[in-house]
Amino acid sequence: MENLRIKRKEFEVVEILSKDTFKAEFKSETYLIKKYEPGSISLDMVKKLRKSNVCTPKIKLLDKKSGYVAFQWLDGVLISDYILDNDFNENIYKQIFKNSYMARAAGLNLDFSLDKWMLVNDTLYYVSEYCEKYDPKNDFTKLKMREWFFTTELADFYKQKGILFDKKRIKNEFSVNKEMVLMTCKYYL
Repeated sequence: MENLRIKRKEFEVVEILSKDTFKAEFKSETYLIKKYEPGSISLDMVKKLRKSNVCTPKIKLLDKKSGYVAFQWLDGVLISDYILDNDFNENIYKQIFKNSYMARAAGLNLDFSLDKWMLVNDTLYYVSEYCEKYDPKNDFTKLKMREWFFTTELADFYKQKGILFDKKRIKNEFSVNKEMVLMTCKYYL
């Protein structure tokens, strides 16, 4: 495979993940490298996320001229995959509410879909560069919060992805609402 040269550093491409996304190595460290159009909205979003204190992969190298960004490689599991075999735990709720608060404080809305978050050594990372100006109508608690609990919305998420989900894990509305209120009061306010 062809190597990538970013700011005088030669990265060996290990795997092509998509047209503009690569898994690469430099000095025995692994990186996720993304190519953005210089001056693009996506590159601006990456910069905004970096400043927001939302837990995201660290930017190790940013080349504004070429549009290449080298991120810390995360070796973890997407929350959408984790939940198929595990329960949500309070640590996950604490972190998702904290990240939601940080995004809101920075004036950003994030994508809180389960496939945009990764669990690495009990730390929750936002692995999408999507963000937009904050709008209260698009807040986590109004749009996606129910997906993060064992609800019919969680089952619908997996159904849309074509993944089988054990519907016996869905809790009754009273239990879900009680748990959501407790977690919101504990970590969001």
